[in-house]
Amino acid sequence: MRSPAFPIVLAVILVLIQPCAAQTKSKIIPDDWLPALAPSIQSALDQLKNANSQMEMNLLSRQIADMTDAQLFVAYVRLYEKLPAKDRAALVAEQEKWLKARPKAAAAGVESEGGSLAPLEANNAEVTFTEKRLKELRARLKARPQKDN
Repeated sequence: MRSPAFPIVLAVILVLIQPCAAQTKSKIIPDDWLPALAPSIQSALDQLKNANSQMEMNLLSRQIADMTDAQLFVAYVRLYEKLPAKDRAALVAEQEKWLKARPKAAAAGVESEGGSLAPLEANNAEVTFTEKRLKELRARLKARPQKDN
């Protein structure tokens, strides 16, 4: 599962970048750069199909969850950059609330009681929850005017 410090680290990063972005209108992530995570996710999914042990499946599913989370972070920062300063705090609060809900969604996805299958089930539920949020943030980003605020 995700470290309890993750939301704190994210909040610190955003607090540090907000004054800089507001003063210089600079971007953290260049428009023409998108980390190539999709091929790595697909590769891990392909490996997961051929995994021979539960431990291997658990590790691969965790990698998929982490890479999906990285995609979410990129979409989140891009949206944050596009928002007017008055709307950024609301996005941060919304994301903090979402981050607190994600471990609960992952835990709710566990159908087996204990055992070695539980991490795979939790990771899969986390990926599903994260993909839903990723789709939402990407749609909001796409709906934003292309001109910087």
